[in-house]
Amino acid sequence: MESVRKLLSAVAIASIVALAGCGSTEGRTVGNAEPLASVTATASSEDLTPPEVSFDTPLTATEAGARVVAEGDGEEISEGQNVFINVAGYNAEDGELLGHDFDQDPQALPVDDVMQEQLPMMYEVLLGTTVGSLIAYIPDPDTAAPEPSEDSSGAASEPATASQVLILQVQRAEDIPEPSPTLSEDEVSELEDAGALPTVEFVDGVPEITIPEDTEAPDGLAVQVLEEGDGREVTAEDEVTAHYYGVRWEDGERFDGSYESGEPVPFALNQVIPGWTQGLAGQKVGSTVTLTIPTDLAYGEDAEAMGRPAGPLVFVVEIVDATGPADAE
Repeated sequence: MESVRKLLSAVAIASIVALAGCGSTEGRTVGNAEPLASVTATASSEDLTPPEVSFDTPLTATEAGARVVAEGDGEEISEGQNVFINVAGYNAEDGELLGHDFDQDPQALPVDDVMQEQLPMMYEVLLGTTVGSLIAYIPDPDTAAPEPSEDSSGAASEPATASQVLILQVQRAEDIPEPSPTLSEDEVSELEDAGALPTVEFVDGVPEITIPEDTEAPDGLAVQVLEEGDGREVTAEDEVTAHYYGVRWEDGERFDGSYESGEPVPFALNQVIPGWTQGLAGQKVGSTVTLTIPTDLAYGEDAEAMGRPAGPLVFVVEIVDATGPADAE
C-alpha cells in the first residue's frame, strides 16, 4: 500500500471541505460523520503499533467526514500549535488494516490559518480536541474515483463510495515557535566584520563557498549582496529564473546547484523554502547574493527523514530573470 502518510496529505489537500462541527469531546463530528457511528478505537498498549479498531462492514460513505472516537486525556489543542499525529488506514469493505505509520515519528500538522484555509475539516476536528484522542476520518471518495456518468441505458451511475477509513492518533501538541528573523544590514555587516559569515570565490564561473571554522550559524537569515543587478525588484509572487549553489553549514559540502550545467532553473518564489522567499524578495534582477539560512527557514528539523539537506544551509543565488503579476500591468 502507498504510504499512509502520503495518502493522508494527498486526500486531505484534494478533498477536505469546510463543514460545521459540534462539541469538543468524544463523539465530536465534522462533515458526513454518520457512517462512522460504529467505529471504535483503542490506543495500543504496545509501542510502534496502531490502535485496535473495529467498525461495521462494509462501511459505506459517499462524502467526507470525521469523528472523535476516543477522547485523549492530554491538553486541549489550540490555534497556533503543531499537532503531531500517526495514521492507520483500514479497508472500508472488510475492516482489514491496509497500512500505518505508527512505527515512524509522528508527522506535524500546524493548526493555523493555513490549515483553516486549505484543510478546514481537519482544522475543525482538531481545534479543541485533546492530546491522545483518536479520530476516524473518511476521505472524500470523489478524489479517488471518476465523476459519475451515464451507463449504456442512459441512467446515472452510482456515486463513488469510500474505499478506506483513516484513524488518526494525536500524540502531542506544541506551540509553533516564532520563525527566525531576517537580519538587518547592520547585523550582517557586524557578522562579516567578525568573520562569522561564509565567503565566496568564483572559480571558472562556479562559486566556492567557505564556511567559517568553529563558528555557529547565525540565528537569523543573513543576506549578503555580492553583486547588485540593475533590473527590477523581485517580489514573492514572481516566477524567478536563477543559478544557485548550495552547501550545508555543518561541513560545507555541496548538495545541489545549477552553475555547473550552465542552465539556470525556473521556480515560483512562493513555493520554495522560506529562506529563499524572504531572502530573494526585494533583490534586483541581475543580482548575485549569498543566503545563510537557519534550519527553520530551510527544510526544518525533519529534513533528514525527508531526504533533504539538514541544518542551516548556505546558497549563492544569481537572479537571471523574474516575471510576475507586475509585468502584466
